Formats: sequence, C-alpha cells, structure tokens
Amino acid sequence: MQDTLNKEKAFQEKLAKLKKTPDDVKLNCEIAILYVQRHQIEKAEPIRKKMPDDMDINRAFAIFYLSKNEIEKALKISEMMSDDVKLNYEFAMTYLEQEQIEKALPYSRKVLKKDPDNTMGLLPNLHLEIGSTYASMIMSSLSSKDAKKYGKNAVKYLQTVIEKYPDSNDAFENALYCLGTTYSDMGVMFSIGDFDKSIEAFEKLMNHATDERIKEVLPYEIIEVKQLAAYRAAQDYLGVTFSHTGDFDKSIEVLENWMNHTPPDERTRQAVQNEFKKIRQLAAEAEKLAAEAE
Repeated sequence: MQDTLNKEKAFQEKLAKLKKTPDDVKLNCEIAILYVQRHQIEKAEPIRKKMPDDMDINRAFAIFYLSKNEIEKALKISEMMSDDVKLNYEFAMTYLEQEQIEKALPYSRKVLKKDPDNTMGLLPNLHLEIGSTYASMIMSSLSSKDAKKYGKNAVKYLQTVIEKYPDSNDAFENALYCLGTTYSDMGVMFSIGDFDKSIEAFEKLMNHATDERIKEVLPYEIIEVKQLAAYRAAQDYLGVTFSHTGDFDKSIEVLENWMNHTPPDERTRQAVQNEFKKIRQLAAEAEKLAAEAE
C-alpha cells in the first residue's frame, strides 16, 4: 500500500514539474510511458504525437497493444523499429504464450542476433519459453515424426539455458524441470531410455533447487516417471512376437512389482488389471496355438 502511495506521489510531482517545463523531452517521455503503463493511452497519445520518433514511447505503446492482443497496431510500430531488441523479445514472448511458435521464431532470431552476449538479460527466458512451447506440442502432435522434431527442439533450447545460463536462477530451475517432463513425455511415446534422462534431470534439479515448492514435488515426479517406465516396459513385452510363454510371465511380473512398490491410484490400478487380462488372454491363445502345432 505504501509503495503504491509513494509511486502516485512521485507521478504527481512529475506532472507538476511538466507544467513548469513543458518542453523537457526526458520528462515528457517518462510521463508518456507512465500513462501507458497505467493504461491511460488517451493521455499518453498527445505526447507521442509531439515526439513521434521516440523509440521508448513507441516501444511502450507497442507492448501495451500486444498485451491487449491488438497485434496489427503493435506491428505498425514494429515496422518503424524492426531491430529493437526489447520489442522483438515482447513479440516473441506474446506469440509463444499463444503457442504460435512459427510466428515467434523470426522475432526470437532477431533478439539472438542483436544481443548474442545477453547484455539485456533476456535470452535465458527466451530460450526457456521456446523450449517449453515445443515441449507442450509433443503429446498433441498428429504424427510421431512431428513429435520427435518437437522433442528434439525442446531439448535443444532447454539445454541451452542449463548449459549457458546456470546462474539465471528461475530460468535455470524451470528449464531443468521442463527438461525432465519433456524426456518423460518422449519416453511414453518413443524410447524407454528417455525415462532415465528424465530422472537424471529431476535429480540434478533436486541438488540445485532453491524453490521449496519444486523441492517438495520432485520426489513425486521421479516416482511417476519410474511408474511410467515400468508400465512402458510391460507394454514393450506385449509388443514383441511371443515365442515363449515366459515373455507373458515377465510382463505380468513387471506390472506386479510396480504395483507392489508404488501403489497407483484407483484409475491406474484398473488400467493395469485390464492389462493383466489382455496378457493372460494372449498367453492362453499362444499356448493353444503351440499345442495345435504339436
């Protein structure tokens, strides 16, 4: 509350000063930006008309329009300052939030090109958001080819945060967490080996996490990945051409061990019971075929 009062007092003092020095360029710029931030566009507009080429004012207007999803208005401003790092970053983040990654990438490339050394501190979050957006597309993709591509891209951007920006605090921890869930999703869809990478990422995060909420949830995430790995392993046994009934026994053994050591919820338990039925039915059919062959 006190902070809000102090900010309002400072703003009123700036307005009073502007009345005395109406041609003060810096003060006009500061007040215009403050009006935009307060969503008082109509009061900021006259100042912008007086200073149509001021990049800071134009950027503030463009970011405001992006926040209101008035993309066309923001694009008109962007055309006047196409190399502005901050504005390109805001465009990229806006499109990423909307999961329009193909529209986001041209803007992100401009940010990477103009600020490769991360002097503005924007790159960790940018890489994180691109990676997490790709990750969110894995399970909903229409083909395994697309899913693999999204997974590969997600890992690339998330690893960039982890390897290049280990001191980026929240971005680093969120990248590790997202990497763990990404590998878990890839394990479900592609390779059981990805579950090991998922657990590795989560365990690394446990050693670095400063966020208590993340620390509390990680053990459960690791348990869930191990459950998925066991379940996937059992399904892989079902996916082979059975030449020995022992393959069926092994599948049941994996599922039983999983249920005994990490009891699932009732819905999952029922799904596993259904798997038991399928396995036993297949085993019976295999035994019948083997007997007929003799």
